Amino acid sequence: MPRQSSILSATASGPALIIEGLKLLWHPQIRWLVLIPLLINLLLFASATGFAAQWLGDWLDNMLSSVPDWLHWLAWVIWLMFTSLALMIYAFTFTIVANLIGSPFYGLIAEKVILMTLDNHGQTAQSSPSLMSIAWSSFVRQLQLMAYLVPRTLGIGLLCFLISFIPLLNFAAPIIMGSWAGWSLSLQYLDYPADAQQVSFTQLRGRAGDQKLQTMGFGLSALAASAIPLLNLILLPATVIGGTLLWCRRYSLEPSS
Repeated sequence: MPRQSSILSATASGPALIIEGLKLLWHPQIRWLVLIPLLINLLLFASATGFAAQWLGDWLDNMLSSVPDWLHWLAWVIWLMFTSLALMIYAFTFTIVANLIGSPFYGLIAEKVILMTLDNHGQTAQSSPSLMSIAWSSFVRQLQLMAYLVPRTLGIGLLCFLISFIPLLNFAAPIIMGSWAGWSLSLQYLDYPADAQQVSFTQLRGRAGDQKLQTMGFGLSALAASAIPLLNLILLPATVIGGTLLWCRRYSLEPSS
């Protein structure tokens, strides 16, 4: 029962953190850092979504045209599984690219949320580096993060694509891809505050691994948020704030609460 309770708590805390992040989006210290990447990612989103929708529609038409009428029911089952897998890949890929573009701003958001959290708990903040230094460090860190994520994502994506053609085993493809995406996105959003506190990516992975349930719960919530069209543009910075709050409360060596 304690383990079941911890699973439910970890699952519920992810959406709660993102909602908490939404409430802080228009804070005077954060608002301008949200608007600039929002406009950039809006253009990216429109282009990526249009391409993905056209490709998926063409694929469905080709698949149904090559399947006998009496097997159309099976085609729709396959389509549902493939669409779920494609949606997760789309959300994951869009999030990585959007975060790379917004990383200079999201690093600043994480820095400001950490300072606000320390101030709310009566702790003394150390002297912060300049805004340009934080922005550049966040961008370089995102490149390092992508060097870790991209090859592994391609390998897991290829594995999921291959097993999606194997009966029964194909049901595992969305689960495998979803689990990897949840872990990766959790690292993505926790990395902003970790970098702000000069915690290496290796140390971050270790701390995230020590609390796997919490890490996966937040990561899967981030995946769900990034898959909602249009709303995901607002939820990206909200998830950055949520990840920073989670870092301060659970992963930092000096927790704020």
